[in-house]
Amino acid sequence: MAINKKQSSLWVKVVLVFVVVAFVASLVPALFMGGGNTQQATGATETGATLERIANDHLPAVNSYTAMLASEPTSYTALVGLGNTYFDWGVQIQQGLGPNTGHDLPYWASATTAYERALAQQPGDPNVSVDMAIAYFYSGQTSRAIEVAEQVMADVPEFAPAYFNAGIFYRAAGRMDDAAVAFTRYLEIEPDGQSASAAQSMLAELPATPSGEATTTP
Repeated sequence: MAINKKQSSLWVKVVLVFVVVAFVASLVPALFMGGGNTQQATGATETGATLERIANDHLPAVNSYTAMLASEPTSYTALVGLGNTYFDWGVQIQQGLGPNTGHDLPYWASATTAYERALAQQPGDPNVSVDMAIAYFYSGQTSRAIEVAEQVMADVPEFAPAYFNAGIFYRAAGRMDDAAVAFTRYLEIEPDGQSASAAQSMLAELPATPSGEATTTP
């Protein structure tokens, strides 16, 4: 499924990545049982072909935005567009190769750099900030992702995507109380939102905690 990076329903992007990644991961054992060196060589060839195909999908946009930035280095439109392109690049690699290959990491890093530059020009855009938090998360910087999401929740308290993504970040960090608060708040704001079903499922799957109190209230 293609992901629209035109700043609409941004919190859905994380759900799509998680769902597709889970599906790909479920296929990995069957794909790599037996075959020895021949299968490894075939896998390497297929990986290279997938990476090349994905690169061909995104390089034209990268080149276009890079050219725009060469003449106007502070162009907010070009910087966000560049960040979005690298974001989609990383997503496609996860979808095509799985979440743990490492091939996607440079593109998340490039996305965060572009988003950081964009926000330096126009601070406070919650859409771009949440995208940046997601990119931080997939680059392995969960704490940084949480910091950005918490800032959005503080600055724009009714911005539902921040809560949904914060719930995912908190859950990954083992902060289950905080995840429960974030998912619950998302459902209060968007009870019929596109991610409501996913939020309800993840909320139901959270383990009970002794305290029953969140350490952070978004």
